[in-house]
Amino acid sequence: MKKAGTYTFIMNYRGGTYCSQLKAVDIEQALSKWPDKLDKHRAEIKYLTLDKITRLKAEIRNGEKPTKLKGLKNIWFSFFLLTNRDIIYLNIIKTDTTPGNISKIDSTIRR
Repeated sequence: MKKAGTYTFIMNYRGGTYCSQLKAVDIEQALSKWPDKLDKHRAEIKYLTLDKITRLKAEIRNGEKPTKLKGLKNIWFSFFLLTNRDIIYLNIIKTDTTPGNISKIDSTIRR
């Protein structure tokens, strides 16, 4: 059985940027769980109605797959056209939350 990892979702929607995280065993499971997370915080996201979340769930269920970004590790992109005015641009990052790894990355960047 695979161990669950943390996935960070960065959503751009109608002029706002919204971030969330969840645990999943792979990118497919993370993407399928994400709309439920959005639904719980829908009141904080202007213009995101229950109907639009239902459309988003249907697109994911019908096989929408995020694109892995070339040359990068554990980063994907996807977009969802909910209506003519409502497009979600989504970046997904498998995030290493292991204690100590962030400082190793920071020290590498500073050099």
